[in-house]
Amino acid sequence: MTTSATKRKWDRRLVVGLIMFGGMICVAIFAPWIARNDPLAIDFATQFLAPSADHWFGTGRLGFDIFARVVYAARYDLVISMSAVLMSIVIGHPIGLVVGYLGGRVDSLTMRALDVIQSFPAFILAVGVLAALGEGVFNLILVIGFVGIPTFVRLVRAEVRSLREHSYVEAGRAVGNSRTRIMFRYIAPGTVGTVVTQAAISCGWAILLTAALGFIGLGVPLPDPEWGAMIAEGVEEMVVGGRWWISVFPGIAIAVTIFSLSLIGESIADLVEPTRRKSR
Repeated sequence: MTTSATKRKWDRRLVVGLIMFGGMICVAIFAPWIARNDPLAIDFATQFLAPSADHWFGTGRLGFDIFARVVYAARYDLVISMSAVLMSIVIGHPIGLVVGYLGGRVDSLTMRALDVIQSFPAFILAVGVLAALGEGVFNLILVIGFVGIPTFVRLVRAEVRSLREHSYVEAGRAVGNSRTRIMFRYIAPGTVGTVVTQAAISCGWAILLTAALGFIGLGVPLPDPEWGAMIAEGVEEMVVGGRWWISVFPGIAIAVTIFSLSLIGESIADLVEPTRRKSR
């Protein structure tokens, strides 16, 4: 495949991914105008209605309008996932930068500490910490952000270990720049592409983890809408009463959001990789 063909391919994926993800962000921002009903309104007279002109996605156990809840749940899932990933970057990037540049004992001790954290499955670790801290949006962000820190530390560290031997870094040392200036002025910009690519992928992973925690009751406290909790709510109704719409529509929302982030991450990776190879 030619370079231009490759460029067109990732261009299309990036555009499609940005449109889809941008659409989800717009849904979250303009939820009061998009949702026609109150997501927390209880109406026993309308419970378990199938999708119709009055209730586009049907209704749930307490008469909740599923469409309104899916729309408002976008706010929680996107805010939690994006905030958690931002936390992981803000903490993980400087650590990876420092240990990757300094190496030695600092690098060894940091990597061993990360090995201990990553020896626990992310979901199990998140469940344990949340069980201790309690439910709540802020605690969810803290837990998911903490679990994601080692990924960014390792990625940035690996990138820095490669970049620190480049000629322009050597030139920076030769003219007497301090270690701090070399790390943040000369090396840090070279890690941006890797961090942005991983941020898109990690955001999708954070949405999945948020939904998984919500599914087992450790996510956003009820009755506030959240995609994972909505799926859990509808599983029994799907099996017993055939009411598929309660779980299917929030599941579609998760799938669309993660697919869009996957397209964005892959496209940015394709864009960054040739530049990285050329610089090396």
